Amino acid sequence: MRMMKALKRKINKIQDFLYVYTSGLNHREIERLLKTDAVGAFTYLRGKTGLPDHPPKRLTVKSILLVAKEIFISFMMQLTPARRLFYGLGFAGFLVGLLKVDLFYLLISFVILNLLLVVELVDKLTTRDELEIAREIQLSLQPVQIPESRQLSIATYSKPAKMVGGDFFDIVQPDANRIISIVGDVADKGVSAALYAAYTQSMFQSFSQSIISPAAIFQNVNDLICKRMRDGDFITAVIAFFNLDENSVTIARAGHNWPLFYSADTRTITELKPNGMSIGMFENVQFASRLEEQKIYLKQGDLLLLYSDGVTEATNSENSMFDVAGLKTAITQSAHESSEMLIGHINSSLQSFVNSDELQDDATMVAIKVK
Repeated sequence: MRMMKALKRKINKIQDFLYVYTSGLNHREIERLLKTDAVGAFTYLRGKTGLPDHPPKRLTVKSILLVAKEIFISFMMQLTPARRLFYGLGFAGFLVGLLKVDLFYLLISFVILNLLLVVELVDKLTTRDELEIAREIQLSLQPVQIPESRQLSIATYSKPAKMVGGDFFDIVQPDANRIISIVGDVADKGVSAALYAAYTQSMFQSFSQSIISPAAIFQNVNDLICKRMRDGDFITAVIAFFNLDENSVTIARAGHNWPLFYSADTRTITELKPNGMSIGMFENVQFASRLEEQKIYLKQGDLLLLYSDGVTEATNSENSMFDVAGLKTAITQSAHESSEMLIGHINSSLQSFVNSDELQDDATMVAIKVK
């Protein structure tokens, strides 16, 4: 009887341990580890090796070993010198213990490698805390209150692929006659993209107070960005400039996705395609020469959607994209609803399409509907 009770206590302890140890674990976490995290780590380390981007046409044992060696060296060089030394000692101890079947060496290597794992984990957690602060700052830059208008209904959605992202949007109302919206996307991810996004958004807020043309706003932003942006980086954006007195919207586009305009009269969706190159790629003479504006007069029920490529390029498990066609379908299905309901329906359609997979890129939408 006592043995049965003791056995039951041990089983309960094991069950408690397993419950704590597997807390939060589900098939999506395992799938993300294998499909996203592992592939991302391999891609990152391979990018540090200097190996060709494309694998050799014929895979041989020699070529596989070469890639493995280069990636291992790349991994080692990401560690600090002290951690690299201890990792080498732990790895060597493991090999010696394995060859000699010596428990002492195996135990020492186990302790060293787990100590390094703990130190690296603490570094990651510290970085995550700092990124959480950066995320809070980035969220604080989003409009606290959407401008209210008797003529327009406005709704927004924004979700970064990582803790901080390169998408940004803003909506300002310099006076009773004007409402101006921007959606932009920095050609990068993570902290550097978030910094560029915040910088661009702050300039938009400043210039939109006094400049009465979306193209002129872009020219002023590009002039400053070109002086500060690293080579190879750029920003795409689109501005919608609403004139409430004449019920019109003027669109200017800097290399960004074409906005979608739904006409309540014809019940058709049009892609607005004014010319424009990305911000930060060329100085203002070239930039301004290719920048166009497109003006549309609005009627009740008309709808304008600004969005980033994270929406249309979202992929599912079959590697198919949501695409502009999927976005148009979602708009058509809910164009009669309010802007808030429309955004909600698009998001639901997007989540249903990716089937619970995480979005690979930042996703942002701004919907403006004429009341």
